[in-house]
Amino acid sequence: LGADVIKVEPLEGDAARRRPPFVDDVPGPERSLRWLAWNVNKRSVTVDLSDAAGRARFLRLAETADVVLESFAPGQMEELGLGYEALSEVNPALILVSISPFGQSGPYRDYRATDIVFWAMSGNMSISGEATGPPAQISDDYQSYLHAGGDAVIGALIALTQRHLTGRGQHVDLSIQEATSRGLYQITGSWDMTGRNLDRRERPTVGGADLPWTWECRDGHVIWLCPAGPGSMQRLSGFLDWVDEIGEGGELRAVDWEHLPLEKMTKEDWEPLGRLFADLFISRTKRELYDAATTYDFLLYPSATSADTLANAQLQARGLWRDVEHPELGRRIRLPGAIARGDGPIPAETRAAPALGADNDEVFGRLGAGSARRNGVGSASSAAKPLAGIKIADFGWFMVGPLTIKPFSDFGADVVHVESTARLDSLRIVGPFQDDVPDRERCGEYAQVRTGGRAINLDLGTEAGMTIARRLVEWADVVFNNFSAGAMERMGLGPEAVRELNPDAIVLSCSGQGQDGPHANGKGGGGHYAALAGFNELTGWPEDEPGYLSAYTDFIAPRFNVPLLLAALDHRRRTGEGRYLDVSQFEAAVHWLTPSILDYSVNDRVMNRNGNRQPDAAPHGAYRCSGDRWCAIAVTGDDEWRSFCEAIEAPALADDPRFATLGDRKSNEDELDRVVEQWTIERDAYQVMGRLQAHGVAAGVVQTGEDVLEHDPQLRHRNFYQRLDHPAMGTYRAPQASFRLSNAPCKLQRARLLGEDTYEVLSEWLGYGDAEIERFALGGALQ
Repeated sequence: LGADVIKVEPLEGDAARRRPPFVDDVPGPERSLRWLAWNVNKRSVTVDLSDAAGRARFLRLAETADVVLESFAPGQMEELGLGYEALSEVNPALILVSISPFGQSGPYRDYRATDIVFWAMSGNMSISGEATGPPAQISDDYQSYLHAGGDAVIGALIALTQRHLTGRGQHVDLSIQEATSRGLYQITGSWDMTGRNLDRRERPTVGGADLPWTWECRDGHVIWLCPAGPGSMQRLSGFLDWVDEIGEGGELRAVDWEHLPLEKMTKEDWEPLGRLFADLFISRTKRELYDAATTYDFLLYPSATSADTLANAQLQARGLWRDVEHPELGRRIRLPGAIARGDGPIPAETRAAPALGADNDEVFGRLGAGSARRNGVGSASSAAKPLAGIKIADFGWFMVGPLTIKPFSDFGADVVHVESTARLDSLRIVGPFQDDVPDRERCGEYAQVRTGGRAINLDLGTEAGMTIARRLVEWADVVFNNFSAGAMERMGLGPEAVRELNPDAIVLSCSGQGQDGPHANGKGGGGHYAALAGFNELTGWPEDEPGYLSAYTDFIAPRFNVPLLLAALDHRRRTGEGRYLDVSQFEAAVHWLTPSILDYSVNDRVMNRNGNRQPDAAPHGAYRCSGDRWCAIAVTGDDEWRSFCEAIEAPALADDPRFATLGDRKSNEDELDRVVEQWTIERDAYQVMGRLQAHGVAAGVVQTGEDVLEHDPQLRHRNFYQRLDHPAMGTYRAPQASFRLSNAPCKLQRARLLGEDTYEVLSEWLGYGDAEIERFALGGALQ
């Protein structure tokens, strides 16, 4: 986004520099693929914070900063004399962002955690992986940190926005557990609405067809949902046109998909129908099947590997890849580039991750010459919500839409969500519904993510509806949609039309694959783009089919959309210029897999799913406990191994030649897992977690929606889920942000009923009189 980011490292370098994999598998401080992936466009300085002179140097740097971001264990910054109070003394306008496993206070404050523990404690792991084996994390082992990193940027930018109102800095306290909890779909909503935990065996269906989500093909797997029941022939039309074209459609055409007796059909009834598709797919490659899907317009996607992603025609056409010169390596490396297009790519360029301490002389030389302290610029009351006064016309829907807009409505922006009875927000009708009774006003998932804002009914298929929509665009600072490519243009509300109505408006369109390119018009959802980006291939066990991750990318794209909008608003404050932003959900997801992309482009190695095993940890996995519960355990070094052995009261195991070193444990990992599970299976999962954490070993229960909502003392301490009263549902629970702003507590507002605020918005915000509103209503524009 253009900030001058100075990475402050210890003298030996950030630990990320020592994390595998490495370029050519040769360790070195400039060779870690994770380091190269996540530190582009930064500068590096080294500081010894254990030394008084080093701490003084850091304070001098903080004096000139807008934001300090740290991820030490809670309390460590205070022990160093660098806590928020000390930093705010030298720079009252400073924003301190603290990222910690579970937050700066609470019963789990000092718990240790790694990615698998966050995945478990967030609830996500409870529905990830095949039901026949242990719950599974995504094998790349860093997804939770990306959820937290995206939320940290959002928290910092909201705090900076508030600083322009108040002149004051503040402390942003972020919990990785909470950030990760918004990573998959319906986990807590199901429990809150129905008292039922989701089952790992559940997979999506269209109309009730008992057929797979994942299908084997000649060189891997594809994602295909066969529709059945009313309306299925329309959904199948493109697919059937294709099989007719290749001369293999006879048997499929003969099936009366519209009138199958779905309620009476057994698994045995579905098997011969499934074989028709299986035989068709197994003889063709992913590329052949995906080319057919894009040509004939049906919903089939490859379960892509990193090699497939680099060869993807859509990404190439949109210029995602950038070959970046890395001086220390003496070679160029291929990285994802822009996070958004539109008026121009953002970022405009990509610089290689910095060498250790490369910018010491420049940065500290500037400090030595003297730098002006950053001062506040505003004087408004600190009681004002951080985003008060920002006006948003929200044409978004399903999950990406509300998750993009939720931080704005939760922190004070004036949001108007547009839908109609003719085109409901689809999230209202997918469930889970309160008491399992379908009702558009009783969907738990909708209510959780649509907190706050105002809801109006507007039929955009009428001229009067479009008249009101244009007035809404004139009123707004931000115009947002996540429709398919070109949809807003076809309605007459594309970026050029918006610019004519409101030249300084910020427009963000977040479609599946961007607004241009050969696959821009392809249909799909978060589950499809998760497969297309490569997440499915990295989930589960090597001997099994790729894992299922629900609509995972629906939770990634908003972590790009929100910072882009906040940054664009800040840019407009400084320059008066609006902005058009074209965000691809698929491209955003690819950014989150950059290390595996690098492993292929640099090392010619395709990363594959590996269950819960990691190269630098053992034991590492989810282990069965009593009562058919599971606990995730991660032992990352020999000292932790000894602590683990003490915790299970088997100190002799530490020196067992099978397990004495990490290399020994990796060589005997199957046997090691059996030893660990022999201990865990006799104990309650929470007792296992508590016992291991007391000995400094990272462990976390694989929590369900029930656990997260009802029993987690840390989430309760931080009031992560707030109780809200709703006119149709009564009391329900919704999550606040994963961060706490010290000067801006977040009190959620309930979700709105369909069209609940139409009159208020039209009269008080858009300036229409009663007679005009009545005429709009009689003309059908407000339905």
